[in-house]
Amino acid sequence: MIPTHTPAKKPFALPTQALKDAIAKEWVSGKKFSPANMPLTALAYTAIDQMDGNKENITEVLLAYVDTDTLSYRSSNQSLLERQKKEWDPVLAWAGSKFNALWQTTSGVMPIEQPAALHDAIRAYLQSLDNMRLAACCTLASGYSSVVLALAVLEKQLPAARAYQLSRLEEEAQAEQWGRDEEAEERSRRMQAEIVETGLFLRLLEAA
Repeated sequence: MIPTHTPAKKPFALPTQALKDAIAKEWVSGKKFSPANMPLTALAYTAIDQMDGNKENITEVLLAYVDTDTLSYRSSNQSLLERQKKEWDPVLAWAGSKFNALWQTTSGVMPIEQPAALHDAIRAYLQSLDNMRLAACCTLASGYSSVVLALAVLEKQLPAARAYQLSRLEEEAQAEQWGRDEEAEERSRRMQAEIVETGLFLRLLEAA
């Protein structure tokens, strides 16, 4: 049986029956709540307890990714650079079309500033999101180090797992060259699992 209230004592109201059913399955085992074993519940708790009344602050935190987005910073290694162009440029092209502003890229180490129009358009988009989707966007942007990829998932341009692969092109190239570190791989597996569950959460929000 799922809880009736969140940890902050707010009603645990869920927007779709599909999400309710999926969260109910997390509670069937009778396990004690933890984000690791009840990821859908954890994300819903975050949406209800932390998003409401904090949308302006949360939007500003997400906007910080606009100028630091993983997809804007390219490798000096020619092989990896070509792969980044092939894999990332179509996503940036979609985002540029969606938000009516060109997304800048650089191969240097100095930070770049994206156009003010891009910041304004993404701010408006983020502020239009409901609390459930805003919470999912926070998880995705953090996991990808990319607001572009997060928005592509929200807009159904990319599956969440595929966007995670795209966010890790540089890490994968390094692993292919130097070998894999088991501890780093385990961290990546945990993050990928969280990302996949967040993608599921978004799909359940769309279900009847």
